[in-house]
Amino acid sequence: MSEVIDFKGLIRQSLFAPADAARLLLSLQLPRQWLWMALALMSVLNSIVYSIGIRLSAPTDPTAMAMIPPLFQSPLLFTIFLFGGLVITVFTLTWVGQSMGGKAQLSDILVVIAWMQVLRLLFQVAVTVMGILSAQLSAMFVLAGSFWGIYILTGFLNTAHDFGNWIKALGVMILAGIAMAIGLTMIMTVIGATIMGAV
Repeated sequence: MSEVIDFKGLIRQSLFAPADAARLLLSLQLPRQWLWMALALMSVLNSIVYSIGIRLSAPTDPTAMAMIPPLFQSPLLFTIFLFGGLVITVFTLTWVGQSMGGKAQLSDILVVIAWMQVLRLLFQVAVTVMGILSAQLSAMFVLAGSFWGIYILTGFLNTAHDFGNWIKALGVMILAGIAMAIGLTMIMTVIGATIMGAV
């Protein structure tokens, strides 16, 4: 139980030993209702931080700001989009993984994706602070973080599905990514229709 309380230790494990972090997360056996609530909460917090970052780094030219889609300017719409995308992510990674011989259940994928959003929140805060200091440094940090995030998620999926093969876990991510792109396009279409209807 001491490991569960060690928040910093879990973050360190996630960054440098994702398989160990995943095993710890899976061992918690958290109720599914809690995990869905955590995912929703992380969607709200990530959207708030993202919106703050957009405002702080907003271009001085009003026409450039107008080019940013309304979806990314509205915290509410972005929260809906993010949560919808995460729900699709959880189900897709579960189903695709199981179709490839994976053993993870929905709750297993849910806990690792919810924890990924905690890591994303911390990362987004760091990006926002860096963006204030240096846009170039922030861009480099985002690029490095994107690749590191793939490494972490691959390790999580490999452990959750008990593949014993990182390449197979990466394949799940690629196939799930294609399916999620289709799902997110549908969500954006619905949100876009809502915006147009409200105008």
